Amino acid sequence: VVFTFDQMNPRTVSLPDLVSEKKRNTALSLSEGFSGAKHTGALAATTQTSWPGRPGKDPYAGAEESVSKGLNFVLPLYYRCRQLVLNTEKSGHRVPQKMQMELRALEKSVAGEIRSLNPLLFQRFDDVQLDRLLRAMPFLRLSIGRWLFGCDQLAAAWPKGSRSFLLMAGKINLFLDPNGVGEKHELTKGAIFGEKHFRLGDESMLDMVGGAAQCEEACIIGVLGTEVLEASYADRAFGNRKIALSMRHAPALSRVVLPEGGLHAKLDFASLSFEEKTKLIEEKQPGAVEHALEELAKVSTQLHLLSGQELLSDTPIEDSVIMVQKGSIEIRGDLALTEKLDALPPKKKRMRIFLDKAEKLAGDSIFDKLDPYCVVKLGEFKRFQTPVMWNVGVNPQFEYQGVLTHSDEEELEIIVMDYDKFSADDLCGSCTVKVSDLHDGWYGKVDLQRPKRTLGSGKDDEHMLELAGRLYFGVKYDYEKISALTKKPKERSWNHQVLFNLDSLEAWGHETIMLGSVFMKTLEGAANQTPFALELSNFRIFGGLQRGGANEKIVLLKASKKRFVDFIKKSQKEKQFLQSCRGSTLDKQQTIKGIIKSLIERWETEDQADNFRKGLFQSKIVEAVDPSRFRVAYRGAKAHITVRNALNLSGGGWFDKLDPYAIVRFRGNKQELRTSVLQDAGGDPIWNCEGHLVYGGEVALEISVWDYDHYSSDDLVGTGVVQVEQFCNGFEGMVPLSVSSDKKKQKKSLKQSMITIGILWDAPPQDPTTGKPLDPTQTLASGGTRALIS
Repeated sequence: VVFTFDQMNPRTVSLPDLVSEKKRNTALSLSEGFSGAKHTGALAATTQTSWPGRPGKDPYAGAEESVSKGLNFVLPLYYRCRQLVLNTEKSGHRVPQKMQMELRALEKSVAGEIRSLNPLLFQRFDDVQLDRLLRAMPFLRLSIGRWLFGCDQLAAAWPKGSRSFLLMAGKINLFLDPNGVGEKHELTKGAIFGEKHFRLGDESMLDMVGGAAQCEEACIIGVLGTEVLEASYADRAFGNRKIALSMRHAPALSRVVLPEGGLHAKLDFASLSFEEKTKLIEEKQPGAVEHALEELAKVSTQLHLLSGQELLSDTPIEDSVIMVQKGSIEIRGDLALTEKLDALPPKKKRMRIFLDKAEKLAGDSIFDKLDPYCVVKLGEFKRFQTPVMWNVGVNPQFEYQGVLTHSDEEELEIIVMDYDKFSADDLCGSCTVKVSDLHDGWYGKVDLQRPKRTLGSGKDDEHMLELAGRLYFGVKYDYEKISALTKKPKERSWNHQVLFNLDSLEAWGHETIMLGSVFMKTLEGAANQTPFALELSNFRIFGGLQRGGANEKIVLLKASKKRFVDFIKKSQKEKQFLQSCRGSTLDKQQTIKGIIKSLIERWETEDQADNFRKGLFQSKIVEAVDPSRFRVAYRGAKAHITVRNALNLSGGGWFDKLDPYAIVRFRGNKQELRTSVLQDAGGDPIWNCEGHLVYGGEVALEISVWDYDHYSSDDLVGTGVVQVEQFCNGFEGMVPLSVSSDKKKQKKSLKQSMITIGILWDAPPQDPTTGKPLDPTQTLASGGTRALIS
């Protein structure tokens, strides 16, 4: 059933009291027939008793739509009253005035309750049109098991023509097969169904089509036919002219309806009065535009909303143009803000500490010059150690650079020790420096202190400390961008957020049709200057607040995308209108900017209050990589490994010093990184060897140190392991080496063997949060280090 507003019977333009108009058109009064049809065919649905049975499966349970209880009560009364009036008319008697008044009262009650039955359909009717629909629409009351359509007898009983049905009470089983067998659908109150699709203008009403329909419960059904809709929309025959006139005054269409020549650019069309707009348009409007407006008015649908009620549509509102004819509306949508990790400042990731020299160290003697080395500690577990400087005295030149991973530690401790082969090493001096005082590129000197060795002094008594020389060193930082693996971006969404308020004659949807995806990108670009990414979705239209109260109706005009594009083409103003849409889109972007600014401020205030309640101002959240995600995301990425030096290696002797080299590989992987062999380097070799390994998702990195032997197999000096939890966020530090049991029995050393290594990661092949490939060539701006993740 297809009904268009521009194809109506002119005979039904004026529709007075249909109850008393039986002489001219009995079918359009309270009968169950159609215009010009006999009553017997339609009444057969109520009076026939010999209905053919249909085999089929048992009905299945379905969710019944929520309908007001008032309609369940008043609808049977209204049906009975209609039948009484119908029988009175058919008998040729005059309908009593009291009965007419009762019918009118029941009709108003039904009209007040029926809108909730199918809001999508009845939003297309105003109160007067709904009254006409109830008067002209035939009603059927069927008992359980009756068939509505689906057999030859029923098809013959119905008058010729297309029709659909509105289920007002009860349940219907709709079968796809015309014989009423096989698959079926259970329909509940408010459903529209029939043998053909039902359309109201350019819109479908989400109806269902089947071959046969049977009553599962006692039903009351309204018949929707072309004649019924013609009677309901009788006012559109002369109302289209009024609709076209209102469209002419819409500011959104001013670039189309106004003539060329720059007149619209000099005048503020929205500020003109109604009389001024009408005079200007009538004098200057081209005939093609006027004709196009009239054509658009004929195919536009009028919708009627209450304040706070949502506009329902069979298609997304982005595929249509909505213009406010009376009242105001709100454009609501779901707004989501996601923190941009790329916009966050790079984080200090590594400290490169250059130990230059020391002066006037304490602990030197005439017979035993100092053998100093430095131990640098960052926090409780991060440290590195310089090689021992043999017999250099109190002014050693270390010139050693070490690297430590920085994780917001507060203090850096440097200890200078005097190496002693046969006893514990002696403290030359130490210092503690606040990391906050060491900016990037800092270089300077600090005083070393040690406990004063006098009788009666306490080890922890800070007043008994003495100066133990000076140490010169510098600090540089490596920066890395915030990683999606180490930090979860902040996210927050606001659903049903009011984005725009449109008053009378303002429109929505024309920018989307003309600009396409550019419209949404422009709106979301409102957050470009903020540290958040904006996502807008799920646009909906609601009735706005009205001055006359919540019961005052809002009238809208809706035109499909195809109809509106045809209107623009016929007006021959496509380029001008496209430029106008660009300007109005930028104005809407400014509105979105104000909204997200307010939301961000409120969000930050709520976060501060929440943190204050939880007491998180004194605690710091340590960002850590999830090892399981790391193993998946970094599979195939390169790990750049630096083997720096080793300390206190066991083995060798006075006449045969160690010739050490190191091998690094991921556990279970055949690829390895091998350093050069250092001839006669002894127990403290310095390699500073760099290379890379391809990561395959292994759980550990294995390190082994060997003593090269030219005439026999190489001897294992020690092995160390770095677990994935340690290297997944990069690694800089010392790894303890364990020696074999044979080595332990041969020689017991007071010093722990250590090896210092560094691990940096290239960007992973793909982002673990999105699955999109990343650019592996991206690096950080400072220090030349590779990003953990781009």
